[in-house]
Amino acid sequence: MAHKFRPVFYALVCAMILLPAAHAGESKPAHGKPPGHHATEGKQHGHHAKQGKHKGHHFVPHWSKTLSDEQKARIDLLHLKLEQDLVILKAQEALREKELNVLTASGSAKQKDIYGKIDELMEVKKEIMRHRHDHLVEMRELLTPEQRLSYDMAILGRSGVK
Repeated sequence: MAHKFRPVFYALVCAMILLPAAHAGESKPAHGKPPGHHATEGKQHGHHAKQGKHKGHHFVPHWSKTLSDEQKARIDLLHLKLEQDLVILKAQEALREKELNVLTASGSAKQKDIYGKIDELMEVKKEIMRHRHDHLVEMRELLTPEQRLSYDMAILGRSGVK
């Protein structure tokens, strides 16, 4: 009967010897604690926990939460105008990107032709950016000085206009 458990015993002994050696080469984060050492890993703590992705202290209410009914109506009109201006440009941008891809994938594409298509695409992108930034300025003009503070902070925190 003792012989039946001998392979299990040897397997356990080998596992006890090999497992710690296998984990010895693993790296730990710079702070010396293993990943997942507490349930709130990756979350902010203390007075920054409620700020989410914002940096610094923001005591001014978000501009969109303080809009009057008149401001909301005017901003809705600005958004509608922007979407109307961009709908054709976005379609042109998508078309230029497809044309560039087709040209690049063709066997006879010349660098000069590819660069020309890139220039066409960039002209459309430039026009889209101009419309979007004009929109941001128009929006800002509708806001009170207090609302502009929050609005400007949001603009400065963006990676780009979407």
